[in-house]
Amino acid sequence: MPNPAISSRRHAIAALLVLTLLSGVVHGVLDGRWAIEQDKEATGAALKELPKKLGEWTLVEDGDLDEKSLQMLRCYGSFRNVYRHELTKTLVHVAVMYGPRGPIAVHTPEVCYSSEGTKQTRDRLVETVETPNQRNQFWSVEFTRNNDPSSKFEVWYGWSSGDEWVAAEHPRFWLTDDLYKIQLSGPSIESSFNPCQSFLAALLPHLEQHIK
Repeated sequence: MPNPAISSRRHAIAALLVLTLLSGVVHGVLDGRWAIEQDKEATGAALKELPKKLGEWTLVEDGDLDEKSLQMLRCYGSFRNVYRHELTKTLVHVAVMYGPRGPIAVHTPEVCYSSEGTKQTRDRLVETVETPNQRNQFWSVEFTRNNDPSSKFEVWYGWSSGDEWVAAEHPRFWLTDDLYKIQLSGPSIESSFNPCQSFLAALLPHLEQHIK
């Protein structure tokens, strides 16, 4: 005859194992661990489905982030392209990333560019770019290289969880698993033509079709 004490102990251990497994599954669902990775990679791959011509801007170089950045940001998808303005021949460098909220949120130009021999020349500003579907806002920061005033350039950046783009203070604390980020740079020109603003106005309507 089975020992009641041993049998009871076995039932208790089995119940504990079941509870442990269930708690692991619940935690995995809550932190997004069980999300279908293939779906996120497909969404990330769709970011590259852009025409080579965006309004007055033409693609002159397409590519991706370097391997170190990809590993650090853990992107599901990204691109890093160069476009040229037809009339002024101005170049802008643009990167779009989609990945886990934490690493996508914390790396800002103020931190990244400061380690590359550049100096921030003014406080960041909020810039607005409107499309037919939504009103978007981005941070803009100005830098110089090697203290040379003629080398001034602007960097614009912002985040989205699938809707409008936001010049957010703390995107790391948004209630979303994943984030999109745009970061682009172009020359700082003292005229009514702002390369970064002009390019974003051309890019965003197309990008809206691929983020969700």
